[in-house]
Amino acid sequence: MTSFEQQPFHPQVAEHFSVAEDVPLRFNEAEFPPSVNLHAPYPPHTTFPLALSPGRPNASISELTAAVQVASSTGLVRDLLTHHGAIYFQNVNLKTPQEFSQFASAFGWSAHEDIGNPVRRTVHAYNVATANEGPNTQPVYPHNEFGLSPHYPAYVFFLVYVRAGKW
Repeated sequence: MTSFEQQPFHPQVAEHFSVAEDVPLRFNEAEFPPSVNLHAPYPPHTTFPLALSPGRPNASISELTAAVQVASSTGLVRDLLTHHGAIYFQNVNLKTPQEFSQFASAFGWSAHEDIGNPVRRTVHAYNVATANEGPNTQPVYPHNEFGLSPHYPAYVFFLVYVRAGKW
């Protein structure tokens, strides 16, 4: 595993690594077995999703949000999303919906307002809600309720509190 400032994933984001020298916490590339390395027509070194983990275990929510704010404000997060398509943040140890809200808000993106969505959701914190209120005994089939509305989010965050068992 390497940290961003030592070996950037691709030249387009190399200039962003030196601007965050004053941030004590960094995210490092992490192993994530489901990730795949994409081949042509994708650019070289395109891993989907790109997995990142805090450089220090048990980092506080304030350390995590500070590192995210710098990476997002410099354009690094957008460049990584453009290149890799998705980022999987692991080992961030978010314990409450409020911490997840703080983490997601640190990216500085406008919050999505759910307008006209027929799916019922329970709100747990600012801009944090359940994905589906169906019973856990029923599968959630592939769907996209945002196809029913011209108003849809630019970014989507997911958080897993309890890992699913083997099927």
